Amino acid sequence: MFGYTLPVESALSSRDAMAYRNYYCETCHQLRDGYGVLSTVAVNYEMTFANILLNSVSESGVEMKGVPNKSFCVLRHGIEGSDLMSALAAYTVLITNNSLVDDETDGPDLRSKMGLLALNRAIGKAKRDYPSFQMHIDKGYSALLDAERERCSDPLAMGRLSAASMMGVLGEILGDGFDDDLRDLFLSLGVWVYVMDAIEDLDEDFSENNYNPFLVNADGYTGSKPYVESNIYLFGETMGMCIGDIQSAYSRIRPRIRINGEILDNIIYSGIPASAHRIIRGDRSMSPNVMNAVNGRLNRGTERYYI
Repeated sequence: MFGYTLPVESALSSRDAMAYRNYYCETCHQLRDGYGVLSTVAVNYEMTFANILLNSVSESGVEMKGVPNKSFCVLRHGIEGSDLMSALAAYTVLITNNSLVDDETDGPDLRSKMGLLALNRAIGKAKRDYPSFQMHIDKGYSALLDAERERCSDPLAMGRLSAASMMGVLGEILGDGFDDDLRDLFLSLGVWVYVMDAIEDLDEDFSENNYNPFLVNADGYTGSKPYVESNIYLFGETMGMCIGDIQSAYSRIRPRIRINGEILDNIIYSGIPASAHRIIRGDRSMSPNVMNAVNGRLNRGTERYYI
């Protein structure tokens, strides 16, 4: 899903490109082992970034290297004893559930019904395994809905509300290790994903009369391309502030990174700006995946970054 924190793979060494793909695969394997094969539809690039970063700053973090097994990937098991990755997998399932429920609440939606039915067991298990995670999600979602009802037009403020539940969950997972620098980075990344998703979904939100902070008081809207072009300063400034906050927080963490530094540098300093250029041009952020096929899109009325 999403794809706003991808590396520019052509700029990675073959070794680092392989390591990145291995972390992505391990993210999927943790979902499979913890919550069943169907839960792997929730695998995403933002969770992969979180796994790489948090494993890279932790003394006990997992380093992924080597050539992936060529067998049918989803049937392989993940690394045992990785509490961090297991917890992030549970959070991914719960966030996916919240997105599907929100989509269904907006109106009858067959795709959302199918997704909820398919993931029913995985969702129930994740709630039992980490009940406090669901409490953080519910609290954050409630605050986000309140702001939507008030027609908040500040995308950065909405992004901070969207990231709130993720901050609570990471605080539980990392404990004292979730220091101010990591908190600033993940909050900034949460805002970034929300803003990018809002820009990318302008046309769809307008046609379906869904809330979008960029569309509040947007009289005479005729399409995303002319709207972005006529408000390029607003969009450019908003994206620039997000990127600046991310890179500033990351620069404070960079000296602590033990492994995968080149991968993370690539994502922060090349991949994220490249995502901004794609969205401004009107390109899709990524190719469709299984989760997008099930859900169509993830409504913004829920936590966007688990990650």
